[in-house]
Amino acid sequence: MFDVFTEEIEVQIKMGISNLYWYVNDLKKAWLRAGVSINLSNSIFARMNSAGLKPTKREYMDFLYEELRSADYNKRLEVSRNFVRFLIEHKNFVPHDKKHRIEIAETSALKLKEILNKQIKEREQNKLTKLKIESKKPDLYLDKINKLQSRFNEVLQLENQKRGYELEKLFSELMIISGVYVEKSFKNEAEQIDGAIKHEGHYYLVELKWTEKKVDQAQIASLYFKIEGKMDARGIFISMNGYSKEVLAALPKGREIKVLLFDGGHLMNVLSGIYTFKELMDHALTQAALKGEIYCSHIF
Repeated sequence: MFDVFTEEIEVQIKMGISNLYWYVNDLKKAWLRAGVSINLSNSIFARMNSAGLKPTKREYMDFLYEELRSADYNKRLEVSRNFVRFLIEHKNFVPHDKKHRIEIAETSALKLKEILNKQIKEREQNKLTKLKIESKKPDLYLDKINKLQSRFNEVLQLENQKRGYELEKLFSELMIISGVYVEKSFKNEAEQIDGAIKHEGHYYLVELKWTEKKVDQAQIASLYFKIEGKMDARGIFISMNGYSKEVLAALPKGREIKVLLFDGGHLMNVLSGIYTFKELMDHALTQAALKGEIYCSHIF
């Protein structure tokens, strides 16, 4: 199954699942089989009925993912993987009605298979790269990053408040393993700084968030405020559960960029060995410099 959950995968899931199931009740059953809780499922359908709405099945999928984004990252990953499995393992794409656009589901299934095959090839290439590195440095970076990934998997099982505390320690260790200069969390007068790193001669103040809700504009503005007044300072915001629509819609275009945005997907890719943190930083800075984008793609 896929290692990296991207926006493209989410779109294909929504299109595929909403067109695979012709009847709404079958769609609801598919949600439950995929791991959506019965409480969440009933809540969405009841809310639509009480409001007198008649959403399309695609709109139901949109409503579901809006709820999943505010839930645990691991849960959204589990449900999404099951949806992908339903599509790629489905064999009989036969319409239930003349209006049933089952061919859309079939196309989505084919595209998801292409994405999975690409990720498998990339995974195999990464394994070859790891083997080459291991042959030269058998006890250094890969061994340490694998141990840190195991610790991260343990942290996933903790309560939200404890996760945030452990995330600070994991990030500091990741920077040390990655050969990046790091300052641990500190207080500067009335300011609480989660940490700072130095990359290519520039200092970056780091803000780490692992909350149930997505980060909003006020929290991004808070980091900008901390950066102001500090010589040549920049910022990195890492929100494990991502950012609100308002934040992404208001990303600066054509203005001075001082902050880079990362999320749980970026961090998990680094811990999985898909790329190093330095490679992620170089990619993010390239996107910011050439395209004015402060929230970079997960795969490059």
